[in-house]
Amino acid sequence: MFSVLADIILLKENATAFEYLEEFPMQMLAQLETITGRKAQHGLFVINMEYGRNFSGPDKDVFFYDRSVGHTEDAWQSNFLHPVIYYYRHLPTEQEVRFRPADWALPRPTAIHHIVEDFLTDWTAPVGHILPLRRFLENCLDTDLRSFYAESCFLFALTHQKLPPFCQQGYLRMQGLMGTESLRRHGIESGLLRDYATVGRPREDGGQRPVGSSPAPGLPVQPLDGNKEEL
Repeated sequence: MFSVLADIILLKENATAFEYLEEFPMQMLAQLETITGRKAQHGLFVINMEYGRNFSGPDKDVFFYDRSVGHTEDAWQSNFLHPVIYYYRHLPTEQEVRFRPADWALPRPTAIHHIVEDFLTDWTAPVGHILPLRRFLENCLDTDLRSFYAESCFLFALTHQKLPPFCQQGYLRMQGLMGTESLRRHGIESGLLRDYATVGRPREDGGQRPVGSSPAPGLPVQPLDGNKEEL
């Protein structure tokens, strides 16, 4: 039942693992630890399916003109059924649940994210659904959830104290895609990798290629702390 039962994601230490609880009564959120025997010491997410506040009511047409929302920045105005994700650093108390804001299904969270509505209830669009959700999770967990090439993970390991989860769970465990020439060339041509294999080799004009130079002038090389446009 929407806004009656919700899924709970309990975060473990350092947000490197989690436990997923399905269909938990929302109004009993404050008693979660007592009912389930699980601890919520490191924060939790609550996933609830919600309609827009103005979706239906007396003398309201649910198919009124211009009722749909298509842009991610307007996702909070979605009228049709869509997932709403609540993030709490600490488990809400009984008083917070009882005196929550009017017309709210849950107490005021630390952060909230609406996934923009989709008429097919298929929230898998890479840019419209996945990317905004990933950035929301990154802000809540204070981490980087992007995927990286092995070269970037190697540089992270040498220059940073904290590695992204993708590098921790893949590269450092010797897991990931097997490197091939076509994959390496694709990374170089797209500007995601430097071509270190050509460093020191003679150029076509007879000169020496300097260290750190790119074989394809004009192609940007993504810095380790670059923006988060990479999916």
